[in-house]
Amino acid sequence: MKSDRIDVLQPLTSIIIPTYNQWEYTRQCIESIRRFTTCPYELIIVDNGSSDETVAALRAYAEVKVIENPANFGFPKACNQGMEAAQGAQFVILNNDVVVSRNWLDNLLLCLHSDPSHGAVGPISNYVSGVQLHAASYTSMEEMQQFAREHNQPNPSRWFYALRIVGFCMLIRRSIYEELGGFDEDFGQGNFEDDDYCMRIRRAGYRLVVAADTFVHHYGSVSQRANPNYGDLLQANLRRFHSKWGINPQYSLWMREDLAELVPQDAVRVLDVGCACGGLGLTLKNRGVSYVAGIEYDERAAIDARTVLDEVWIGDATAMRLPHSPGWFDALVFADVLEHLIDPVAALRHLTSYLKPNGYVVASIPNVGHASVVKGLLEGCWTYQESGILDRTHARFFTLLEIARLFEEAGLQLQFIGMVQDTTPDLDTFCAELEQLVAKLGLSSFGPCLSDRCKTVQFYVRGVKVAHM
Repeated sequence: MKSDRIDVLQPLTSIIIPTYNQWEYTRQCIESIRRFTTCPYELIIVDNGSSDETVAALRAYAEVKVIENPANFGFPKACNQGMEAAQGAQFVILNNDVVVSRNWLDNLLLCLHSDPSHGAVGPISNYVSGVQLHAASYTSMEEMQQFAREHNQPNPSRWFYALRIVGFCMLIRRSIYEELGGFDEDFGQGNFEDDDYCMRIRRAGYRLVVAADTFVHHYGSVSQRANPNYGDLLQANLRRFHSKWGINPQYSLWMREDLAELVPQDAVRVLDVGCACGGLGLTLKNRGVSYVAGIEYDERAAIDARTVLDEVWIGDATAMRLPHSPGWFDALVFADVLEHLIDPVAALRHLTSYLKPNGYVVASIPNVGHASVVKGLLEGCWTYQESGILDRTHARFFTLLEIARLFEEAGLQLQFIGMVQDTTPDLDTFCAELEQLVAKLGLSSFGPCLSDRCKTVQFYVRGVKVAHM
């Protein structure tokens, strides 16, 4: 990324805040903007029919442009109304329950204008989904501002690319709005309209950037969570997004930082098998991997992956001939893929032909030996689910021992085993009693103790290609 600081005077920024009741949060937001925004800005607030003191209080701010809707038209439409009225060269879409901090807008603007490919930029925060989440320990707004003063030092080395920028605080070029239009108002009251907009931005050839040198506080969807139907609206918009794009944003847009950590730092060329929308590969590129290719069976996800990866091939990875010589890749990654294959051994043998000797295979694989599955079997139950360990799309099921055998048969030496654990007090008790029974019966076991294995939802494994293969 380029890092040249902007020395020219910055043009006007339009800050657009939709509101619906919750005046105290809005007041804090406005006051923080007035205190900590040093570059030229205009403040546009679009009220969605608030019934509290919000509108009357807003009228007292002479510098605030207020658009008053007679009813709650929803977050996407309110944002569009604000952008249509905006005069700025760029827009900030801001939730009314955000408290900004020192250098917040200066840093975001620096990031946005450092490269013409940057279409939208977002900060990090204490309450946000995905890669923008940053754990920060403070117990008051005074402590938060002290933390932000120390954190918000301009530092382009802390910027990174993402598949999505959450709309709680999103800086967008005016030219993006003029090219793509506003948010999709079919998302009604809101949720996933920001994911939708990010998809459109990336597919238009622009990049999304997280400016991790910028921290703002977010109370967290206070207006929407006050709605008793919030959960139903969330699920309805999730289905709407899936219907529009053909992908599940809660999975396909996952950046997979967890699995990326297992790829050795000296890997230069990586193949992501089952790359979805390219989140894992983008994470690797953010970490310095120079070339990441992907294979994806779902054409709709592959189209999106091509916006961030170097190459993406569409089709069945188990028999695909790649346009590279044997031994070309330094590492192969299988993120929740091997359990979907009819013959994972054959698939591994085929694809590792493109892996150099002593190259790495990294995989995440669900553990069918989890306590919930064992308990269900003892009760005579094996019920397929929409997701999870017994996902109905899984063709194969693995215990840790079977994972070890899979790698061995594919010519891989198992090098690392990590565990993602999830349990409940009832399952903890079940695991403890089961472990005693197994010991009493003298049954042998492979790997970690039975209790740890039964609490493991998913194994993370890394193997190395045996040199003579």
